[in-house]
Amino acid sequence: MKTHLWLGGSSVALTVALLSVPAAALAQAAPAPATPDSDTVEEVVVTGIRASLRSAQDVKRTSLQVVDSISAQDIGTFPDKNLSESLQRVTGVQISRQDGEGRGVSIRGADPSLNRVEINGSSALSLTVGGTDRAVDFRDIPVEFVSRLEVVKSPTADMTEGGIGGTVRVITRRPFDSRKPFIAGSAQGVYSNLAKEYDPKLALIGSKLFLNDTLGVLLSGTWEKRHLNSNIARTTGWLTRGATAVPGRGSDVNGDGTLDWIPDIPRLMVDRRETERKAFSGVVEWRPTDNFKMYLDGTYATATEDVNATYLQLSGTSGLIDYANSKVGVDNTVSHIELTSSTAFPIDLTYRNILGDLTRTQYATVFGGEWKGEKVTLDARVDYSNAKVQNNEINATATVFGVPRAIVDYTSGGAPKFSFPGLDTNTGQGVNRLDAVFNPRTNKADELGAQFNVLYRPDISWLTSLKAGVNGRKFSTDQVLYQRTTRLSCPGSAASTGTAVVNVNTSCATISGIIDSTSVDNSSGFFRTGDLGYSGGVQSWNDNTMATYNATLAAAGLTNDVRGVNPNPLTAQTSGGAGSFQAFLDTWSVKEKTNSAYAQANFEFADFIVPVTGTLGVRVIDTKTTSTGFNKVQTSSTVVNFVPASQDGGYTKTLPSLNLRFEFIPEVLIGRATASKVMARAAPSQLALRRSVNDTNLTISLGNPDLKPFEATSYDAGLEWYINKDSFLSATYFRKEISSFVTTAVTKETLNNAEYTVTQPINGTDAVTINGLELGGQYAFSFLPAPFNGLGVLANFSYQKDDGYKGQNLITKEILPFPGLSRKSYNASVYYENDKVSLRASYNWRDHWLINAVGRDNLPEFNKAFGSLDASASYNINDNFTVFLEGVNLTDEVRVEYNAPARQSAVETYGSRVFLGVRAKF
Repeated sequence: MKTHLWLGGSSVALTVALLSVPAAALAQAAPAPATPDSDTVEEVVVTGIRASLRSAQDVKRTSLQVVDSISAQDIGTFPDKNLSESLQRVTGVQISRQDGEGRGVSIRGADPSLNRVEINGSSALSLTVGGTDRAVDFRDIPVEFVSRLEVVKSPTADMTEGGIGGTVRVITRRPFDSRKPFIAGSAQGVYSNLAKEYDPKLALIGSKLFLNDTLGVLLSGTWEKRHLNSNIARTTGWLTRGATAVPGRGSDVNGDGTLDWIPDIPRLMVDRRETERKAFSGVVEWRPTDNFKMYLDGTYATATEDVNATYLQLSGTSGLIDYANSKVGVDNTVSHIELTSSTAFPIDLTYRNILGDLTRTQYATVFGGEWKGEKVTLDARVDYSNAKVQNNEINATATVFGVPRAIVDYTSGGAPKFSFPGLDTNTGQGVNRLDAVFNPRTNKADELGAQFNVLYRPDISWLTSLKAGVNGRKFSTDQVLYQRTTRLSCPGSAASTGTAVVNVNTSCATISGIIDSTSVDNSSGFFRTGDLGYSGGVQSWNDNTMATYNATLAAAGLTNDVRGVNPNPLTAQTSGGAGSFQAFLDTWSVKEKTNSAYAQANFEFADFIVPVTGTLGVRVIDTKTTSTGFNKVQTSSTVVNFVPASQDGGYTKTLPSLNLRFEFIPEVLIGRATASKVMARAAPSQLALRRSVNDTNLTISLGNPDLKPFEATSYDAGLEWYINKDSFLSATYFRKEISSFVTTAVTKETLNNAEYTVTQPINGTDAVTINGLELGGQYAFSFLPAPFNGLGVLANFSYQKDDGYKGQNLITKEILPFPGLSRKSYNASVYYENDKVSLRASYNWRDHWLINAVGRDNLPEFNKAFGSLDASASYNINDNFTVFLEGVNLTDEVRVEYNAPARQSAVETYGSRVFLGVRAKF
């Protein structure tokens, strides 16, 4: 989607002009660049773990804000293999994972979508399929590009708004970081013990200064392939069902008069993603004098996933309960359930494969400049960011309607253990429906922005600077979704449903024959890593392939052309026109136009008993939103129109901020106090004019264009003791008063004779307060005699508690914790380093947290406490070559979700990853 800056081309021209004026002046008056002479001091670059920690400590100590950072150990060398996994080492930061890789970042309990992420000051945009959040995906941004990561927890007025928890700054390496030209690279192999695959990764980075060291160019690139696997044993939901006229349908399993909890859609999942990633970063910087620079940055990353996920899935609403052979355990929850089929209530078992591919592409660019005068500094920049996700989802799904008996056992733990007496799950036996599904979805987002800032240094002893600026951004995002299913049915299968389904009747022999000839046996194993809690049961089933998908289409004599004509006339955009496979109710766009201005003052009272420095400022933002989509207008059973619609919204917010830094003992004992107003915008899909219907889960999701942003007032009070250049201790109390947030309203709606759960986002106005304490520190034992002087430790601990959140467990009526908040979390690392050897082991742990207040069957969904152990070792062969060995999740920890202690909903394993490689630098 094309975008134009809100002021048109004139604003870009203005920015270019502002950049050009200082350059023209400098061309006339600038002194000649200095030339090297015999007195020039040779640059000394300190590298390694201790140098990285020292650099991060310096950033923390000198900043006016509450900030934590992680610095690269050397060119192209970062402490972890993934940016998100590095950030989890920061106090108050927790991460979310996908297939074992760190993906999103939570700060001080704020969900990943409520934090802002910048790459060299430009907005990093979300790559979430469906636009369901603004969370930035860190998996595709190479650590080799990064010089430093910063987590800013207290904003200043000159910072772009958008983070309730904080702002993550990704700062890549720049050509003037080193005056000496260099080229560095690495080659490594990655082994996953779950996928049992070896994968390559290559990285290269180089930098050089030209024109008497006034023009710098830095280029870097990476390429990798990865097999990302995870295995999940899931019970999607738990439900109770009142007695009916049909015996076996009610869920009072033990007959004690109390309804018992029975599983809803228990299933086993093997997720396999063969991923190829490519990334490129380039920086050109011109510094003709010491007081002027211009720069052009660009960071590009793309990843393509070939998806092959296989599911063994049992419908939770089918079949009759065999009470005599079923058992009830703790908390009225079945520990063993047996189901039988009847004509009216057949058990349906599904062998489902999600195939196809998914491509993520993102880039962030900036053109800017800065001129420093004796009293005035001017800087201006134009930014452009873009993100696109193309999800070409393909399903090959085979269903057995009328399974004679299904047994689901939970006595060995919380994971479902399946048995199907008389049914061979590795053949086409009993399969009487085949679906070939193609659901291509495109999500795109871009942001164009420009800003201009002026800093003035007055001749006032206590007023060190005044700064003001303006910023304008235009953000747009859209989604287009098509859905088409070609279905083969034979006698015994259920009736076809859904407007995107084209049904073709055939023989059961044809369907079972397709399975027998095209499906494979996933005999590679299920849950080879981690502890599932049991052995035996069904762990192998029909693993459908693209050949299954293609054979289904061939037998039907059709193609899944999503832009073809849908034979269902009710799918036409305009009644009477040609039917369409476009999901109009899930096709939408959201545009935001934001203008902002700020003013701030930096001050220093050096003569106070306790010297104080700080910054005080205010930022005012004005956002206009436009949401477009379709409304379904049905005037009769045969007349349906999808009418384009648009709705405007907007808001104006004032965001003051204060940061104070106290030097109780100069450079040794530092105190901090901050107060600020912060905000974060709602997810695009929440703002969209949309209505998404899921006929499998019986859910309807609606958007709300009237949503206002999350708002909070944030406070910090901290004390930091800097023991020496490598060691410190810190304690910070923080408080967030969230006055406006987005929550979910739940209602019921009957559609096609079925009851659907309808969810829609609304603004909650109940005040929520989060109080927390962060403790951190690092210590280098450099005073010990060799070789023990290379030892060091670092650790942090966070405690946070919410109050006032009114989210309620709809079953127990208990008040839930604030989503995403772990009450306790900690990190601990020990390292050893000398001139040749570097060793490090790190353990990260977080307490349980609420994933979703209203999940399947209206139950809350929690993630159990989780911890993992990582380690690394490297050996410097000489000044140019280093070999390294690193391991992630070395103890094969599993991730567990639950609704209640007795009702586990998921057990996931993704195994460990081991990296072996070599780095070179010249």
